Amino acid sequence: MLGRLQQSPRLWLDSAPPGYDPDLKIKVEADDSYDDVAAKKKRVSSTSSSSTNKSADEELCLICGDRASGYHYNALSCEGCKGFFRRSVTRGAEYVCKIGGNCEMDMWMRRRCQACRLQRCREVGMKEECLLSEEQCKARDVRRKARQRSVKSVDHRETPQPSPDSNSSPRRGESVVGPLPNPLDYISSEHRKLIEQLVLYQEKFELPSEKDLANISAVKISDRGRPDSLSLAIYKHMAEMTILVTQLVVEFAKSLPGFASQHKEDQIMLLKGSACEVMMLRTARRYDVETDTVIFGNGTPFTKDSLRFGGLQDYVDGMFKFCRGMGALGVDNAEYALLTAICLFSERPGLESPALVEQVQELYVIALLSYVKYRRSPDSQFFAKLLMKLTELRTLSVEHGDVLLALKVEKGSLPPLLMEYFDIMEK
Repeated sequence: MLGRLQQSPRLWLDSAPPGYDPDLKIKVEADDSYDDVAAKKKRVSSTSSSSTNKSADEELCLICGDRASGYHYNALSCEGCKGFFRRSVTRGAEYVCKIGGNCEMDMWMRRRCQACRLQRCREVGMKEECLLSEEQCKARDVRRKARQRSVKSVDHRETPQPSPDSNSSPRRGESVVGPLPNPLDYISSEHRKLIEQLVLYQEKFELPSEKDLANISAVKISDRGRPDSLSLAIYKHMAEMTILVTQLVVEFAKSLPGFASQHKEDQIMLLKGSACEVMMLRTARRYDVETDTVIFGNGTPFTKDSLRFGGLQDYVDGMFKFCRGMGALGVDNAEYALLTAICLFSERPGLESPALVEQVQELYVIALLSYVKYRRSPDSQFFAKLLMKLTELRTLSVEHGDVLLALKVEKGSLPPLLMEYFDIMEK
């Protein structure tokens, strides 16, 4: 829908971190469960007599029939069942039904039989893996505190509305003045559920686990005593972090509605073709406007000079310009998630079914347009500004490809997984 985007996936790298197979290949397995959203919405359980007077247009919880508040953990549900599922999973609760596990779940029975309620949660599609782990929650809290500190440096003349994640603090580069309407309250239910799902997976696959981060090579940016050693240390650190992030990007892509329906060969093509663009969007999300640094997943801040020292050369100028531009626009979680999906589902040379890819991309483009219409109503040109950022990403992709080739020549080789993901040809 947005036209053909150039295939130019690239990024910064070297030897794999401890614990990772250097011959690891990108593998994609279809998971049709992510494409069953429309079907699941229509499977509503029997409700109690108190729910029969509800409006016919009101969406109901798939577990108990109460009023649904949104799409939680991969299923349409109410706040009560959302909290029940979260508590049950995090506590590792085991329930026993007193009458054999055949309770008909409704608003009355949900309080009487926890075993059948939890079983019903799983039947309608709630997934345990959609819950953030304790480590991820801690990392999220760290990010939120960093965002709160960065808000002080923002131009307060801009007052963007809150992110769809109403419990989150503003992103870097955002400021919020007073309670403002949530744009998700004004768009269609299909678009709202799609956006909520994307934001959920974006959060879930944003940071590596603490266990993986513990294996990353340490680097002291302030140590300038031995330039050659520092340059190698920074380069190795960035390479190992990129390997971890690459795996998260693949998992995020596999979670997107519409991805599993693509041909396997096209799935690989889409991942490789969008690699640099998706990485740049992730980098912009990690940009801290207050310190003018990119905060890596382990909390290490990198300035332009340190990244240039690690091998990115003059590419960092364009990279930081893009990050500052996204920060100035105040791009929120939903807009980042939708832009990432649009990049992933862009037409690439060699696709077996480009029409199918374009069809899925169109869904995300329309969802973004609908969201921006209410999120940025005073700025009628904001949607066009976002599309211009995609054009800027294409230019950065080409430049980044040149940087990677130079690194490959300088270092002799790059990690096999990254060679494959960024589609760097062996010569």
